[in-house]
Amino acid sequence: MQFRELEKARVAILGMGREGQAVWRQIRSRYPGKPLSFFVESELDAGFSKQLDAAIDDCHVGPLDVDALKEFDVLVRSSGISPYRSELQQLRSLGVLFTTASNLWFAEHPDAKTICISGTMGKSTTAALIAHLLDQAGIKTCLAGNIGRPMLDCDDEGVKWWVIELSSYQISDLRARPDIAVLLNLSEEHLDWHQGVEAYRSDKLKLVHLVAEGRLIANYSDNVLIEHLQDWPGVSWFNKPGKWQAGKDRVFHRSNKRHTQDLSRDRTPAMGPHQVSAPASLPGAHNMQNLAAALTVLDEMSVSITDLGDALASFAGLPHRLQFLGEKTGIRYINDSISTTPLSAAAALQTIGHTDVVLLLGGMDRGLDWNSFAVGLLQQEPHAIITLPDNGPKIIDCLKAAGVKPGGGLHLADRLSEAVALARTLVPERGCILLSPGAPSFPHFRDFEDRGNQFKKLAGFK
Repeated sequence: MQFRELEKARVAILGMGREGQAVWRQIRSRYPGKPLSFFVESELDAGFSKQLDAAIDDCHVGPLDVDALKEFDVLVRSSGISPYRSELQQLRSLGVLFTTASNLWFAEHPDAKTICISGTMGKSTTAALIAHLLDQAGIKTCLAGNIGRPMLDCDDEGVKWWVIELSSYQISDLRARPDIAVLLNLSEEHLDWHQGVEAYRSDKLKLVHLVAEGRLIANYSDNVLIEHLQDWPGVSWFNKPGKWQAGKDRVFHRSNKRHTQDLSRDRTPAMGPHQVSAPASLPGAHNMQNLAAALTVLDEMSVSITDLGDALASFAGLPHRLQFLGEKTGIRYINDSISTTPLSAAAALQTIGHTDVVLLLGGMDRGLDWNSFAVGLLQQEPHAIITLPDNGPKIIDCLKAAGVKPGGGLHLADRLSEAVALARTLVPERGCILLSPGAPSFPHFRDFEDRGNQFKKLAGFK
């Protein structure tokens, strides 16, 4: 569905987040006088609402109302609203058509060269890394999608390749033909939205069936991906012998004939000719997985970089992803607000270490199992743990049941400000306060960026 098909249709936009706002801007630029309606389940974005024209822009706040929505021809679904919800299923059965910001963009850009990245963990960093490396190779690239920049808001002039991060929310009903697709990993996440683990996996794996000409890149160290893709023709694996593989603090490729120069900034003979050390902006073994994926994309595109070490050294990393904010009064602060699963919180501890760390955990309860996380903490117990609403009490109960007894104790806090203040009293000298919640930010924050920015402010940084 293209925008021209919306000109005469009765259109409502479900949600007023970044995607919904981008759709509104595009429709307004094409059809300035067209009536549009927003249906928003939480509070309105006050700043954006000021841009609306009360004569043609109509806003409804509250639960989705089937009787009101069935009067529209087309509903533009924001990715946070699940198509599996009974209201949307009922509307679809009544003949109401649905589209999304992503589908509108792909329909308007049928010839765009696209690299689509998805996975439970690491997709934002991998997407940003691929875009950075392509730019370093002299290829004009646009980074967009779930990373926070709606594709519809991007200027496409001169862009040769689009690097697009896609969440399972966006893939579930995606109509696209990516030139290259990258699947990093699959573990349980967003089960409430997908209404079960099987639907979640199925939605993620839809990307496999969309990618053009079998140009699929996948992680050979992920058992779920191996199970589903081992018989899939033409998969380019990373973390497979003979391909780019992730180590603890480097990646290596033992049989790539094209990489003849020493790619490492560390020129010691022990590195070998086909290894790359981790830059400071990519700490931890999980980031080596992301780097291995990015280098596999470059190989798939036959793109070479004269000095890969220098190119990686100029990569700044992303905010809210194990972001070192700084040190104040002998306390280090690390912002990992992007962490929305127990697995990602565990990865954060593995990366920065657990000694002298006060860990801030908790957020929206999506019904995920914290037992494996709790058992894993027995091997890397932080100094103290402070949990946040809404699933904070549940996490504490799970940790106690597993026998987790950090020296600084287990604590409940009612809000982030209280948690940070308490953490300052608990953290050892030269210690670290780590925000890695392992849970979504809703409903207490607008999004993970808002949560991370509030943590940064509470830590005393601008």
